Amino acid sequence: MSESAARGGGQQLGRAVKYGWAPLIALAATVALESGERQSLAQAVDGIKGRFHVSDAAVGFLPFAMALVAMFGAVPIGVLTDRMKRTILLAWAIAVWTVCMLLNGLATSYALLFTARLGVGAVEANGPAAVSLLSDYYPVKDRARMMGLYQSGALIGAIVGLVAGGVAVELGGYRWAFWMWIPFGVATTLFLLRTPEPRRGDQDAAFEEDLALVVPGGTDVADLAEMRGLLPEPVRTGTLDYDRVTPREVGRELLRIPSMWFGVLSISISQLLLSALQFWAIEYYKRTYHMSPAEAGAVTALLGIGAVFGILGGGFISDRYLRRGYINARVYVVAISSIAATAVLLPAFISTTLAITVPLFFLGGVFLTLPVAPAEALTSDVVVAQLRGRANAVRSIVRTVSNAGPPIVGLLAGPLGLRLAIVAIIPLYALGGLVMLFAARHYPKDIAFVIAETKRIRGA
Repeated sequence: MSESAARGGGQQLGRAVKYGWAPLIALAATVALESGERQSLAQAVDGIKGRFHVSDAAVGFLPFAMALVAMFGAVPIGVLTDRMKRTILLAWAIAVWTVCMLLNGLATSYALLFTARLGVGAVEANGPAAVSLLSDYYPVKDRARMMGLYQSGALIGAIVGLVAGGVAVELGGYRWAFWMWIPFGVATTLFLLRTPEPRRGDQDAAFEEDLALVVPGGTDVADLAEMRGLLPEPVRTGTLDYDRVTPREVGRELLRIPSMWFGVLSISISQLLLSALQFWAIEYYKRTYHMSPAEAGAVTALLGIGAVFGILGGGFISDRYLRRGYINARVYVVAISSIAATAVLLPAFISTTLAITVPLFFLGGVFLTLPVAPAEALTSDVVVAQLRGRANAVRSIVRTVSNAGPPIVGLLAGPLGLRLAIVAIIPLYALGGLVMLFAARHYPKDIAFVIAETKRIRGA
């Protein structure tokens, strides 16, 4: 088989391979490390401020350091994702991340600590590889559900970081917020090296057959417009040679996918709040209710527990309604849950009564994460497999804005106080949901194009 066929899936390939649960676990481990370390970093805030004598605003910029790597490294990583074995790419990223965990703990100044944080961003920069792999491991009709299970790794990591990170910092000092992750990084690297590489586009090619499960007899894209309006006939045709496509042609192709852009803009706006809460929630409970690091971590873990229901529920709900023929199910789950999150979290942080804040905080965790899996699935659905790495790279650059949540809250905390600074940015989540509604008009056309383009590439 030629290099082109091996990379792009070749001609007339059979039914997509069933890979089982092992690849999902390997990919979930990568986001578990990233998210967990962010939470243990939050436990180290007091120690970092005391050791290096810096302000809240300076500490708030530490998570943003990882975003710098994601922003500058996303494009080359996206190209590599589309051209090399993605499992190897991710294994190298986790290896670099593990070394940087050691360097974070050894830093003797704020400047060195900030520099070491850039290396930690190796995992975040490789997000395109993980999403591309997941899209090729599992069926399109189950994609939101599998995205939810993948993202649940971040929740597990966050809970470990909050609880175990608090204990580690109390017993050994802030440096152990970083060093505790080194064994996990080594294990994940080895796991990835043993994970199989899927063929690109097999799941997209199989989706047309899967649609027969949604609408009886509906196996031809051209006929789907008559079947409960599930999918329209594609309104454009593809002509690109994906083995020789230029960066300019890639950019033009991506600009012709409006639902992807509404999706990424929506989630970028919304996750300003999510990234801020991930970083500042512990400090909020410590300052407002005078809790110890371990106590604050345990209470903040309620956000993670609620998020388990949200991250899994969003994927299951949107896929269930997709099977019933509601092609825009992923759009509506994102929009409705984003608005609900704002309605729940505003009174949670306006209140200064723990008995009110805690249950609303838990419920807010559910609604905050309901949009994550369907949004990730939606933005992958509408891009052909051969461009998915570069598309994810572009989305990663745009979504870098969401990492500004911690420094924005840190800056607002000066004049407003931490509690009111958080309250001030909560409405952004509802705004992100409203933006997603604009994708409803374009999503069916965009996904119909992907199916038709996959058939063209395969010579069907």
